[in-house]
Amino acid sequence: MNSKERVRETVMHREPDRVPIGEWGIDHDHVREIIGRETYFRNRRASTLAYWEGRRDEVVDSIKSDYSELIEKLDYDLVTVELVPPKGYRVEDPPVLSGDGCWRDRKGRVYRYAASNDSIQCVQREEGKEEISEEDIEKLYYRADHLEESQFELIDYFGQKYGGERAVLCRSIDIYKCLMDPFLGDYTHQMMILASEEEEIMKLLDAAAYYNRKIIERCAKSNVLIGMQGHDFGMNSGCMVSPDTLRRIFFPLMKRVNDTMKEHGMIPFFHCCGRIWDILEDYIGAGYEGYQSIQESAGMDNRRVKELYGDRLTLWTGVQCETLVQGTPDEVEQEVRRNLDILMPAGGFLFGSTNSVQYGAKTGNYLKALETVRKYGKY
Repeated sequence: MNSKERVRETVMHREPDRVPIGEWGIDHDHVREIIGRETYFRNRRASTLAYWEGRRDEVVDSIKSDYSELIEKLDYDLVTVELVPPKGYRVEDPPVLSGDGCWRDRKGRVYRYAASNDSIQCVQREEGKEEISEEDIEKLYYRADHLEESQFELIDYFGQKYGGERAVLCRSIDIYKCLMDPFLGDYTHQMMILASEEEEIMKLLDAAAYYNRKIIERCAKSNVLIGMQGHDFGMNSGCMVSPDTLRRIFFPLMKRVNDTMKEHGMIPFFHCCGRIWDILEDYIGAGYEGYQSIQESAGMDNRRVKELYGDRLTLWTGVQCETLVQGTPDEVEQEVRRNLDILMPAGGFLFGSTNSVQYGAKTGNYLKALETVRKYGKY
């Protein structure tokens, strides 16, 4: 049984030969330690600076070679890919490093280094707005109709290289940003828009569905098996936004997009951190077949999730991010073995970290988790 067959079996809630393994993301410090060299793969700070400096091809070439080596060294069953900037990508007004340790551009946007995940983040954006114009809608349709072939360079490369034997997953399905980015502003502004401007958001639904259809149609030609959208609607205490609001705005779009995926032979997965008991049935109703980032630290108990939803969702989890950061190898092994006992029966289980293998976690802990799955995750 090859990796792709193994993933298909477990998604169909049958027991494969062993538990399939893969990651939504593994950050560059771990990749560097495993393959023995620096990389742009999941290296947010270095990639951002390279894109600003017009070195797009350098980033993409690094990801091709370095991620390929990682896949083969760790024998991942799932290969995660995404869109990249087009060839010739240039930032018209690249931010400039200022004396206070920030980067600023001429539009007044401010970027600051975030040590928590080794990234450069925009901390001051353009002023937000509250209404959607016809021009905003047309921009989204235009974006969909003018996706350049080179934006699919990684998807094509990994789809051709691994799509016959491993499960290729595209994480560029876009539910949240299509609807919220046209309002500009920061995250707080967008949360306010969700509460106050529902009718304005709804104006973008058809264009968002169209944009995702274009992504899906193209991915289906490149051996992509799984389409995955990710946005965190949960926090430790529950949903960040009223479940009723999510049901009116986001889940109908999810259903349309997932129906398109199924038309093209792809399997819909979602990523969502936090305590989301209130909306799990809605995810299933929208057609999702896999759930990644099951956060036990927020109260999403794996045993209960398996009992209630394990026959309808493939559960992609196995070791908590907190354990990889703070735990010992013995604690990692105990947690992984507990989850194997709970989640393996009747298939429907992919092994990975609950969110991603985060920057600053202990690489040795992650390798211990994989060793434990290889040893005890056989059916």
